[in-house]
Amino acid sequence: MKIIFLVPPETISIESSVPKALEGGKGYYPKLGLMYVAAWYERATGNIPVFIDCPPEGIKEDELLKQVKKIQPDMVAMSIMTFNLLDALHTSELLKQSHPNIKVCLGGPHVNMYPKETLDQPNIDYVVFGEGEKIFTKLITVLEEDILDFKHLQAIKGLGWKKDGLSNINQAETELLDLDELPFPARHLVDVTKYKHIIGEGRQFFSIQATRGCPAACTFCDIRQTKFRCRSPESVVDEIEQLATMGVDDLFFVDDTITINKKNLIDTCNLIIERGIKINYKISARVDTINEEVLQALKKSGCYRIHFGIESASPRHLKYLQKGQTPEKVERACKMTRKAGIGFFAYMMIGIPHETREEMLATVDFAKNLKPDYAQFSICTPYPKTELYQQMREENIVTEDYWQDFAEKPRVDFKIQFWNNSFTEEELRKIQDECHARFYSSASYIMKQITKVRSWPDFTAKARMGTKILTNRMGI
Repeated sequence: MKIIFLVPPETISIESSVPKALEGGKGYYPKLGLMYVAAWYERATGNIPVFIDCPPEGIKEDELLKQVKKIQPDMVAMSIMTFNLLDALHTSELLKQSHPNIKVCLGGPHVNMYPKETLDQPNIDYVVFGEGEKIFTKLITVLEEDILDFKHLQAIKGLGWKKDGLSNINQAETELLDLDELPFPARHLVDVTKYKHIIGEGRQFFSIQATRGCPAACTFCDIRQTKFRCRSPESVVDEIEQLATMGVDDLFFVDDTITINKKNLIDTCNLIIERGIKINYKISARVDTINEEVLQALKKSGCYRIHFGIESASPRHLKYLQKGQTPEKVERACKMTRKAGIGFFAYMMIGIPHETREEMLATVDFAKNLKPDYAQFSICTPYPKTELYQQMREENIVTEDYWQDFAEKPRVDFKIQFWNNSFTEEELRKIQDECHARFYSSASYIMKQITKVRSWPDFTAKARMGTKILTNRMGI
């Protein structure tokens, strides 16, 4: 079978809790999850699939249809989040109109939450939920054998399929993958130079993943209290070496909290140093999972920034979100990080249920005092299937299951709802703009950034983002 792994064109956007000034112009991230599935399929079958990543390649609908007509694939596979569900469904419809016999398979975070609802959509033939590497390959193997009965499809855990137009959802796959069994993501199928991020430290950016899962209990997160697994240091550093040979010198570890297993992380850092690999990279971490030993190892091996989920200056709101941390722990971790010579990015949150305007602005002051390189103030949003969503429904703050409604009947006029009894969406957006303007327009912050500019393109990119933030506040 001919397979296309596809990231569809971005045509129907769902606005997120992050302001447009910070969403736009920040570059494109590789779709590692889909690249892992492509790599497993290629290794298991010996067949070389096609990978089309439309946004960074600048591929619009007409060009995509031309490429599909040339390739004549049997199957198109997409990995989707709720935010690009509409893009995937629209693209599936276009493909079916031009190629009625083509099969469409969807996987990814949205499908994991809503497998049957996704499969029930027109033009979708299969869904894969859970870790899709093995499941997708098993599906293709069965289809290639051209079995007319459906017993073999029924035996594939984590698969949804249709028979006579009716959706069938198999039992979920509960056995988790050994991460060291995974092949490296199929980066050879894409143009590495198309992926960029404006606040990086190197010439060529790409992403990597060393762990899966997170044991933390943050109520707003969709992987809350999931099993944490690590790849071996040897596997991770082998992949870093491969990336370096491809010209990559700036990495982002997309792991939610790579610092959970400190020993494994330190061993990885030490192996990077032992092999003499020159690489710049950034990670994400909880403030209560770092110490001086970890920071020293990170710094020596090339880490230049840590992304901390800080959220709030208020102890009661941190407790509400079940962050398991305090402002004092945050201050201590940020101070240690600065002392180690590593920058950090502060993820903050406003509009938490029962939060006042004064408390939101106090969070800005708290963030300024921490002295991060960057800060982002998101509006607290109950995303689908999260504990926060259920909690807000129980409190009757969210009065209807509107995510379920969207999963069943996706519509182009859908808007994310910010649920706060004290503020309208417009008021929250204005406060959000004010938070960013207060943080980024301070004289001390501007001077700090000027001293760190690496090049004219770096300066102009950051200046454009700053201008957007300020004009948003002024309503221009």
